[in-house]
Amino acid sequence: MAMMIFALCSAAFFPAGPVGNGRAVIAPRVACRMQEDELRAFLLKRADVSEKFVDKVIELCDEEMIGSPKQLQIAKDAGMLPRMFKDVVRLGIEKALGDAPPADVSAAAEATRELLADDEKLTDHPSTVVVPTADFEAEPYHAILPNMPLNTYKNKSPLTASITSVKRIVGVNAPGEVCHVHINSGNTFKYWEGQSLGVIPPGDNPKFPGKPNAVRLYSIASTRYGDDLDGNSVSLCVRRATYWCPELKAEDPAKKGICSNFLCDAKPGDELKLTGPSGKVMLIPEKDPSVDLIMVATGTGIAPYRSFIRRLFVETTPFGEAYTGLAWLFLGVANTDALLYDDEWQESLKTHPDNFRVSYALSREQKNKNGGKMYIQDKVAEYSDEVFDRMDKGAHIYFCGLKGMMPGITEMLEGVSKSKGISWEDKLKEWKGNGQWHVEVY
Repeated sequence: MAMMIFALCSAAFFPAGPVGNGRAVIAPRVACRMQEDELRAFLLKRADVSEKFVDKVIELCDEEMIGSPKQLQIAKDAGMLPRMFKDVVRLGIEKALGDAPPADVSAAAEATRELLADDEKLTDHPSTVVVPTADFEAEPYHAILPNMPLNTYKNKSPLTASITSVKRIVGVNAPGEVCHVHINSGNTFKYWEGQSLGVIPPGDNPKFPGKPNAVRLYSIASTRYGDDLDGNSVSLCVRRATYWCPELKAEDPAKKGICSNFLCDAKPGDELKLTGPSGKVMLIPEKDPSVDLIMVATGTGIAPYRSFIRRLFVETTPFGEAYTGLAWLFLGVANTDALLYDDEWQESLKTHPDNFRVSYALSREQKNKNGGKMYIQDKVAEYSDEVFDRMDKGAHIYFCGLKGMMPGITEMLEGVSKSKGISWEDKLKEWKGNGQWHVEVY
């Protein structure tokens, strides 16, 4: 997953992808149209968005899982609007929201801000670490310190690696392009499942001529053994970042994402510089082989979970051999063509039906219980009681991808907590204190 924050604040619109094929409709279409009509009317009549651009604004809202004015209010309170829209659009929306009766979203927005703040604190790393040089597994295998590799390569002294292969992994009807990038990193770049790495793309920084490009962070999509199982490679799941110019009615190559386009266009043998690995927020608690793992992702946020699932069910590892819990994957994408690594998930479902579950949210093909678009928070809400109960019994829950999913999910879990007569603030504090709550969103 591209962990960089895309330059959304410099571009209000993205190209509208093709619609889904209409499969898996589970609620009347008229309700979905009513919800989108409400958002459209709000944007046109209250936020003064031009008729010429309103479809692009709605498309961008869809990318962020926003389908109503209330969800725009949640995004505003969570501080998301500045990075989503140009000022002329953002200010119009904020003014319109200010004129509207306030939505009851303060608790969810505050919870999101706390989670993001906690995540930033947890990603601080020491300058020196002990890095394993031969063995891939710790002794015992679940011991974290001092075995975990961390910050082996830094921005000023990166590792020179090379591209092994780049493969498009979405269908023709998927909005945008996502690629699986396989990198030959050699035997000195050690990492663990759940960590990230930095990529410094070739060329000069356009903002600072003569200096290298800035590092971009990506979640690692392979296990510590690599896709070749020899410990000499690392893989990434990368979405190509582009900008649709409404005046040109085409993509503007001058405003495309530098690193994501380099990676998606790379050829075998092309060199790149890597930093890291970094991060310990998303590690698996391997000490307890019976632990349930609930993995929630949007788009390329799937990357760390691919490493989890391969370690559990695909590769022969000590944790996989000992594991008796449930690994439950929730993935939200636009449509069936946008599903990532589905062939791998289906194979693991066949080989480990008692220990692996998959739940998809296809926003352009499925409907939620209210007839609106099915976003990831809606899919998790379908199993809200079970998710809450598993968490109360010690499960770990992971969030990776767009931070737009967080307010809806925390609001939903807060509702379950209240229905049980439990203080949500105390319960969330308990889960976080136990290390059960893992967040890596952008």
